[in-house]
Amino acid sequence: MRIRAAGIALASLLVLSAAACRDPGPAEQAGREIDEAAEDARDSLDRFGREIEEALEDAKEELD
Repeated sequence: MRIRAAGIALASLLVLSAAACRDPGPAEQAGREIDEAAEDARDSLDRFGREIEEALEDAKEELD
C-alpha cells in the first residue's frame, strides 16, 4: 500500500512539474525577445548591406 501511495505521489509530482515547465518565465520570455530583436537587427543590416552594394554598382556603372 505504501509503495502504491509513493508511486502515485511521485507521478503527481512529475505531472505537476511538467505542467509548470510549459509556461515560460520572465527570464525565458526576455531571452526570446532578445533573440527576436537580434534577428531583426541582422535582417536590417543584411538589407542595408545589399542596398549599399547596389548603390556602389550603380555608381560604378555611371563612372564607366
